Amino acid sequence: MRSLRRLFLGMAAVVSLGLGCTSTNEGTPAAQGGSGQGSGGSSSGGTVSTGGSVSTGGTVFTGGSPSTGGTVSTGGSVSTGGTVPKGGTVSTGGAAPTGGTVSKGGAVSTGGSEGGAGGGAGGIGATGGATGKGGSSGSGGAGGSASGGSGSGGSGPIPDAGPVDPNKKITVWMVGDSTMQNCSGTGQCGWAAEFQQYFNANATISNQARGGRSIQTWIWGDPNVSKTAATDANGDCQVIDKTTYSDNLTTMLDPTKGMQPGDWVYVAFGINDGTATCNRHVSTTLFQSDLDFMAKTIRSKGANPIFGTSTSGQSCSGSTNVANRGFGPETKAAGTADNVPVVDLTTLSVALYNSLKLCPGGSTTFWFDGTHFRTEGATDVAGVVAQALKDQGIGLAAYLK
Repeated sequence: MRSLRRLFLGMAAVVSLGLGCTSTNEGTPAAQGGSGQGSGGSSSGGTVSTGGSVSTGGTVFTGGSPSTGGTVSTGGSVSTGGTVPKGGTVSTGGAAPTGGTVSKGGAVSTGGSEGGAGGGAGGIGATGGATGKGGSSGSGGAGGSASGGSGSGGSGPIPDAGPVDPNKKITVWMVGDSTMQNCSGTGQCGWAAEFQQYFNANATISNQARGGRSIQTWIWGDPNVSKTAATDANGDCQVIDKTTYSDNLTTMLDPTKGMQPGDWVYVAFGINDGTATCNRHVSTTLFQSDLDFMAKTIRSKGANPIFGTSTSGQSCSGSTNVANRGFGPETKAAGTADNVPVVDLTTLSVALYNSLKLCPGGSTTFWFDGTHFRTEGATDVAGVVAQALKDQGIGLAAYLK
């Protein structure tokens, strides 16, 4: 009898110990990609909620002595394949179409010193509005004292601002130099001045091109870029007051009269930028950086950027016109980097000149001076740009006649 009683008591103790070793206390998953902390002795970590579950490393072994010294299983690594694995859905008022691939958070070392990865920051939203935020960083590891590395938002290209609705009234903003500006009383005429005739009634051209401008003097204002101040390491001219933009850019940034969601902005420079002296001179590095600035500024208003290379001038090799403009590679590189369509008007304008056989004698009705156009030339060049919009499948083409 005493033997049976000892056997019964021994079995009860085993059951009691077994239950203590297998019990797991998981923290409540945090809503919207927040972090949850579990407890078990001195270890915390729980399951990091990502609108689903974190692949690998989610569960912390708790109760009794934590497995492998209280570390997060498999080092707490966060999977980066498939769905967003780092702290909830990146949102900009809905699904974020612009965040690119969300990079994973800081690596979690094996040994339980750091928790899982945090959420990524969202990119610019479909309307160029506020940046969505990722979820909170996960926590875990030894004693729950270390937090996971915060993930950063994807740096991928930003797409055009939403679907094109050809029934919506929009403004097409033209940004450039004298080869695009409005016609003058002298007979000189920029091609953007003749662009309206190719569009239907829902698109209105607003020509903000100004003669003599480089991209830098257009952004900051011609007198706001010094002609005498010391240049930087790249030889670029110095902006006197970086809190002040040009009148043209200020107009475009006006909340009520400026760029609106769904508008389009065509940006083309490269003629005056090649000047050797200040204040027009722009290095190739700054030129590309300023195009990037323009793309981001345009998209911050929910509008769509287009980059263009400069029109070529009359440069004849016998009876053949040849290209004579720079900054084409930088314009294309900026377009690739920022996911902005590029109209290679340098190449297209040369093809136009040769089709009209403008070399070697030129044309007094097409050219004003071999760089600038008269109305006939401006109209022809504007037609080439309109055709390029169609040929390249650029969304603005939906508004063409």
